[in-house]
Amino acid sequence: MIDFIDVSKRFGSQDVLRHASFRVNAGERIGIVGPNGAGKTTVFSLILGEITPDDGKIDLPKSLRIGHLRQEFNPHDVKASILEYAESGRQDLSDIHLELEKLENDLKKGGNNDSMATLAQIGRLQTIYEASGGYQIRSRAQAALSGLGIDEEKFLRPFNSFSGGWQMRAELARVIVSDPDLLLLDEPTNYLDIPAIEWLQEYLKRFNGTMMLISHDRYLLNTLSGVTLEVANFKT
Repeated sequence: MIDFIDVSKRFGSQDVLRHASFRVNAGERIGIVGPNGAGKTTVFSLILGEITPDDGKIDLPKSLRIGHLRQEFNPHDVKASILEYAESGRQDLSDIHLELEKLENDLKKGGNNDSMATLAQIGRLQTIYEASGGYQIRSRAQAALSGLGIDEEKFLRPFNSFSGGWQMRAELARVIVSDPDLLLLDEPTNYLDIPAIEWLQEYLKRFNGTMMLISHDRYLLNTLSGVTLEVANFKT
């Protein structure tokens, strides 16, 4: 559950939100509408903790895993392939994978005197990794990239060799693969063609978590959201 309680936010002398309150229940699908500049993206930034409210408070579970697609992002100098980038959405699983590789290398080199303890640790991490879907990450990334229109023969191409629109598709795939509890999507169809939009709609229909969707596409909102949140005139 997410609670906005009497939240106000200003940027300089410009009010964006004034005493806005709303609640998002677990499993709800919220469509967010409103004129450009009304504060829709600000709502996402507040949920993510990228900015803080000037007044009021926001309550959300501390353990909540959030996947966020923003309209613009800065991938910096990503050296990974586009497939590796799409797989990188679950940092917790990436960390476990690296730890497993380290422990297995230690065993091979004989650098760890307590091999039984190392084997036990490997077994424990493998159990967590499997239960969290770690062994399905690659296949899910491949399916997401394909569904969003990236050909399989391009999966091993460097991420930074693709144009911005294709990088955005890979970013969307990365968010999808992260399988979050809360999915925040800001105009997700901007860079997509019709087949990719249709694939995304089918994926989102099956998504089991909570979703908040900013879009000007009324058909998309009507198809995917059950509740509409309007952000306008500093209110929600």
